[in-house]
Amino acid sequence: MAYILPRAFIVLSLWGVTCGLIVTILPGSDPAVYYFAGASWALAGIVCFGYIRKLRREDEALRLRDIIHIQQPAE
Repeated sequence: MAYILPRAFIVLSLWGVTCGLIVTILPGSDPAVYYFAGASWALAGIVCFGYIRKLRREDEALRLRDIIHIQQPAE
């Protein structure tokens, strides 16, 4: 759970920066632009978290395999 908070902060802050740029570049823009920006950052966050979780599971499986391999007696 500790690895989720920093990445969530990064995604939310980048979404805020994106909205700030939208306000600066396109003043008076339609709210759908903000919804699209938020949805795209939310999707990027979900993909990032899913990929990191997959890497952690694979790393844990490799470590477990190495531990089992070390504990087997030599013949």
